[in-house]
Amino acid sequence: MGQLRPFRAMSAVVACLVATACTTTGAPAAAPDPEMTVAVWGGDQDAKTYQQRVDLASERVDGVNVKLMHLPKDYGSAIQKMMSEGNPPDIIQVAESVHSYSSNNQLLPLNPFIETARLDLVGRFGERAARSYDREGKTWALPDRNGPMVLYYNKDLFDKDGVAYPTADWKWPDFLAAAQKLTVREGDKTMRYGFAAGDWWPWWMAFMLQNGGRVLDDAGKPVINSPENVKAMQFYADLVHKHRVAPSKKDYEALKVSSPDKLFAQGNAAMIMTGFWNIASLKETPQVRWGISPLFKNTKQATISFQSGLAITKSSKRPELAFKVLEFLTSAEGQKPIATSGQDAPANKEVQDSEDFLRPAWAISDINMSAFKESAEFAFTPPMTPEWGGMQKAFGTIIGEICDGVVTPKDGLAAAQRSLETMGK
Repeated sequence: MGQLRPFRAMSAVVACLVATACTTTGAPAAAPDPEMTVAVWGGDQDAKTYQQRVDLASERVDGVNVKLMHLPKDYGSAIQKMMSEGNPPDIIQVAESVHSYSSNNQLLPLNPFIETARLDLVGRFGERAARSYDREGKTWALPDRNGPMVLYYNKDLFDKDGVAYPTADWKWPDFLAAAQKLTVREGDKTMRYGFAAGDWWPWWMAFMLQNGGRVLDDAGKPVINSPENVKAMQFYADLVHKHRVAPSKKDYEALKVSSPDKLFAQGNAAMIMTGFWNIASLKETPQVRWGISPLFKNTKQATISFQSGLAITKSSKRPELAFKVLEFLTSAEGQKPIATSGQDAPANKEVQDSEDFLRPAWAISDINMSAFKESAEFAFTPPMTPEWGGMQKAFGTIIGEICDGVVTPKDGLAAAQRSLETMGK
């Protein structure tokens, strides 16, 4: 019998390796950490930065392997398809669509996790941003990126024409006077515009907000047809059709330029209103010496904030672990790569105040990065209602006609009001 012991011992080892995945010491091998998937949209730079952050999360959060799912095209459709099939990512990037998801019972409310973790949202993100993803008394996402729209200006053109650089103290008359002085014409042809915008909703809505107007009231009812909004849209349309300091849609077509950002990069527009993303393209345009400032105002200071947040899908099998990942990604350490890469303005206040953001190593000139932080104090997020997508379609064409000078602001906003009210019936 003693001669069989080596064989039996070897058989036991083989059985252990096959059946229980033992280590060489005979103990079971450690099971791999569960995977946690984070889905995001964006370009290559976004994907690179998010990858750095999820890699950090894998290192810092115990018991999880965080994987990035980058969906550069048709993000919303792809997420909805995965949700309908029952296999969505654990964490998804959201913006205005957040309450389309939450109203369809596709997200988990974060309040229980926030309370358990004793997470101070106001301390981490600021009062306005901390509540930006709330609906019906529940928090559905944590802020991740928070880039307010600011005023970009061409320093060389301002210097050449003897115009003082813009500041947050500018009011509409100051802005208009500068735009007029910076506009250059040769006969009927405009060689350079003082300002450039268009019919994209953040541009004209910012003017409405600056004049005390709104699109929805506190109860979520449409109030787009107000005296404040009519006056704002009249001023906005007059920039193109009366003062001729900004290009019309036909002017863009004639110039073969698709956006104000590109017109600015060419040196053919002295000022534009845009977001953080324009920095990346301007880094490739060293011939333009530019600066940024908080937006001007009229009766009040206001701008539009391009936020995105991170939410946990209801189908996540490990929601407690998902929240730990969420908590890390929105911490100072988890948000630092947003600043150091020049991807966007981070939502975390500590990172907003850091040298990494205010004096970034990637900056090619002396950029007033604090303009983003200052603007965050008076930035408004889009109306994050489940109907926001439909609302944009309802008033989009009408606002475009106002910007084109086809209808008056008074008639156009009355029509927009009727369209929005019809949606609620």
